[in-house]
Amino acid sequence: MSDSAPGFIHLHVHSSYSLSEGAIKAEKLASLAKDAKMPAVALTDTANLFGALEFAQSCSGKGIQPIMGCQLWLSRTASDPRPEAERQPPDPIVVLAMDAQGLDNLQRLSSRSFLGADASGRPCITLPILEDHAAGLFLLTGGTCGPVNRLLSEGRRHDPPGWAG
Repeated sequence: MSDSAPGFIHLHVHSSYSLSEGAIKAEKLASLAKDAKMPAVALTDTANLFGALEFAQSCSGKGIQPIMGCQLWLSRTASDPRPEAERQPPDPIVVLAMDAQGLDNLQRLSSRSFLGADASGRPCITLPILEDHAAGLFLLTGGTCGPVNRLLSEGRRHDPPGWAG
């Protein structure tokens, strides 16, 4: 790898603001990113942006580009009429802000998630809400626990665009 090529960048990190999921503080995350020569790092706490300001300031002080993000829960019930969808937990997705409009939409989605808790009690959003606030956002699939992997494991790889249900 040449010196000018960007190195590895973490795009899904939980901090101490994700209870039971992360313990790292913003300052430590920025220091570790700098030590690893990462040009940027994302903070993606679950359903909240509580550490965003502290994270941005810590990264800025270390010369690291902060990437604001959030792990949200995507409800299955909005587009899935099957009764078992109500009993299934929502799917995790990671949403990253690409610009100021994306950060604004990310804040709105995080807030909306607490108004839409599903049967599992998790704060979640629906696919239509995500679509309404998609400008400036970059969506990661949620990995092995996310909706894309779930649909593939259910044999539903040819589902139409309303795939979240």
